[in-house]
Amino acid sequence: MKILLINNHTRHLRSLQKSLAGHDVEVQVYKPGLNFHDAGKDLIILSGGGGEGLEIDDKTEQDRLWYEDEMDFVLRSEKPLIGICMGFEVICRAHGLTVPKMPALLHQQTSLKTTKKGQKLLGQRTLSQLEAHQWHVTQAPKGFEILAESATGIEIIKKANVFATQFHPEKPGTLSLPAILNGVI
Repeated sequence: MKILLINNHTRHLRSLQKSLAGHDVEVQVYKPGLNFHDAGKDLIILSGGGGEGLEIDDKTEQDRLWYEDEMDFVLRSEKPLIGICMGFEVICRAHGLTVPKMPALLHQQTSLKTTKKGQKLLGQRTLSQLEAHQWHVTQAPKGFEILAESATGIEIIKKANVFATQFHPEKPGTLSLPAILNGVI
């Protein structure tokens, strides 16, 4: 599979690359004004963030949201899309949601409960996944289905060919990135 991986300055790039072994992956480091190389790609992945301290509400010198160009790309892309952590937040913001900051950074293995739709699609009632984020989503964007939730908010959403997780499926857990690639979207 030909994959475009948009690196949102993730701390987990090596884990992502290991999870994507065997695929033809082009990595682009996100910055405002990026010319997304999506032509000829089968899938787009938006990574987590945090490696350079750029968060969902950060702004450029021109007073635009740092991730605004990526949000515009999400809305116009017709390719299958996976969002991970920051990518999940970008997808939610692109679809009109606010993404509130939590009181503290979360970095722990967390138990997630799947919804009925999530149980049907994922085949499990609970998942154990690594959460490493400081922002959270408390409602799904319009038209998206909620597939799993945790004590901090929504953890998995899906709509047509868009699948997004607040947690990190590239790290050890019940639902792995390779499993997502092999049939969830």
